[in-house]
This record gives sequence, structure tokens and C-alpha cells, in this order.
Amino acid sequence: MEKLIIILVSIGLVILDNSLVPFFSIKGAYPSLLFTFAIAFSLINKKEKAVFIGVVSGVLQDIFFFNGFGVNSLVNLLLCLLASIIGAGIIKNKRLIPVILTFFITIIKYTAIFAIFHLLNMEVDLSKSIIMGIYNAVVMFFVYRLVIKIYDDEYTKQRWRFK
Repeated sequence: MEKLIIILVSIGLVILDNSLVPFFSIKGAYPSLLFTFAIAFSLINKKEKAVFIGVVSGVLQDIFFFNGFGVNSLVNLLLCLLASIIGAGIIKNKRLIPVILTFFITIIKYTAIFAIFHLLNMEVDLSKSIIMGIYNAVVMFFVYRLVIKIYDDEYTKQRWRFK
């Protein structure tokens, strides 16, 4: 059931990413709500759920990424896995590290896409990645608390479990 909800939320976010969010662009760069949600979800959850959201978000982004289907899936999978590994070692209730991490992960994502496309002799504009990183970090500032609230019950249960 949880996977179905994640898929439905991801579909809703990709629809917003491609219909409403471009109206808020700065110099042609705008945030990715789906990618930011995927990173927030990965920071909070374990590796298996991070890989799942990475693949789902990547496939949904690849649908609208005409030049190279599969590039977003691979990059999102790896970056969500990285976020999950980093998330295992951070204090979940603090926003600073997730915000800074989102900035750097966004830059890593677009640098990886640039590198892959460079190997395929395709051109991608890398200059907007800094603005997109800042934009995604601002979105993460607001989204992270919401994602934490959704999973707060799960953490409360884990904290009080006796083995």
C-alpha cells in the first residue's frame, strides 16, 4: 500500500513539475518538486525505499526527458541511495543538512547528466544547475518538515521498541 501511495504522490508531483512549476522559473531554471521529495524521502528511509523512490522518480522524469530515456532513472537511483546512506547518520529533525545536501545533490545530478550526455555527443546546458540547486534547497526547506511529519509515527514506534 505504501508503494502505491508513493507512486501516486510521485505522479502528482511530476504533473506539477511539468505544468505549474515552470511559471516560477528564474533565467530558465526551476525546481523539481519530485526530485526534492525523492531526496527527502530517501534521507528519512532505508536503502530499499530509497532505491524504490529513486527508480520511480527517475522513470517519471524520463517520460518528459526526450533525449535520453533511462538517464534520470540511473542518476536518481544512485543519488537517492547516497541520500539514504547519508540520512542514516544524521539527526532527522534538523533541516540544515538536508537543505545543504539537496543543493549539492542537485548539482551532482546535473553534472552526471551532463557527463553522460557528453559521452553520447549530446549537449546539455549545465549553467542552470546552480540556480536549480538553490531552488531545490529552498523547496527542501519547506518540504522536509512535511515528509518528517508523515513518517513521525514510524520513528516513534521504532524508538520505543524493545528487543
